Amino acid sequence: MTDPARIPDRVFNALVDGRLSPRVERETREALESDPQGNERAATWQRQSEALHAALAPIAREPLPLSMMLKLRNEKPEPWHHDTTLWLYVGTFAAGVAVGLALDYAMPTIRALVGF
Repeated sequence: MTDPARIPDRVFNALVDGRLSPRVERETREALESDPQGNERAATWQRQSEALHAALAPIAREPLPLSMMLKLRNEKPEPWHHDTTLWLYVGTFAAGVAVGLALDYAMPTIRALVGF
């Protein structure tokens, strides 16, 4: 974090959200101390984050509707997903082998037609 002008947005986001490791947060704050524009930018992002939290907090505290809770409770993962993925890989491999064998078989004819 030596160059304050190069602090990426993802670091600003993590700083505002309090998700930086203590070392990275300390380094970022030290870099911002020597950069008035960056410091103002971080303060603006912090105010914006606080305003969003204040505006959306009542909605976030609302309970889920009963219909949604029942749907989530009754939903079960599809057990065939793993098997489908496995067969997709096996089928792709088999198709690749078939295309390779077909090209190997047809290569003398292709060379004769092209003139190699």
